[in-house]
Amino acid sequence: MKKIQRDLKILANDEIAKDTYKMTLDATLLDTPVEPGTFFNLTVPNQKYILKRPISIFSVEPKNQTISLIYKIMGDGTRAFSKMVAGNRIEVMGPLGSGFPIQDDSQAILLIGGGVGVPPLYELGCRLKAAGKQVTAVLGFRDRESVFCEADFKKLGDTIICTDDGSYGYHGLVTAAIRHHDLQFDTLYACGPALMLKSVDMAYRDSKVGYLSFEERMACGIGACYGCMTPTKEGLKRVCKDGPVFKLGEAVYNG
Repeated sequence: MKKIQRDLKILANDEIAKDTYKMTLDATLLDTPVEPGTFFNLTVPNQKYILKRPISIFSVEPKNQTISLIYKIMGDGTRAFSKMVAGNRIEVMGPLGSGFPIQDDSQAILLIGGGVGVPPLYELGCRLKAAGKQVTAVLGFRDRESVFCEADFKKLGDTIICTDDGSYGYHGLVTAAIRHHDLQFDTLYACGPALMLKSVDMAYRDSKVGYLSFEERMACGIGACYGCMTPTKEGLKRVCKDGPVFKLGEAVYNG
């Protein structure tokens, strides 16, 4: 995939949930197709931050020539992003990584997201629905204040919200909600915390087709530094370059 680096204009940067922001960028300068599941490396607007921050793509609007990213404040870098306003410009590198493959022979699709793993599933869901697929989403959050984009996912199909503390929706883990609602599906796509992905992988690797998008700290984003290695059945792979999307059953988990 062709790699690009551009200064893009911020059109909006709004808080949509607790410490969670949606940044919309003018994408007229991008000359590479943006696939669901890929990400951008964003330069923090302060010279003391050397490393870029990987942010997942939430949506692509070809007609408006915009892209939207959703990020959560996790430290000084993402906090600096939250201070930026419409009209500012931000340096982005990407799109990077491998996207989600769409299975032509699958009809019933299950999207499983946890926290900041929810955003990359939305553009995927839009394209699956456009392809005539039946889309169901199970999305997990810490609490009511952390829930975002529920209405967007409901436009794609049935959507179940789970919270850790039971303050909204189903009280419990996404895997428990799937069993509780007896959801039927052909193919699954998941993105979220490592423990969630492991649980999903262990539950369905022998019975379903699926793809998992791994979250990892990435120094370069292009596979040059080997700082985001993860064990797989074929040996160590780079999450930023060989992933972040891996097949269900491909990863090897420690512990």
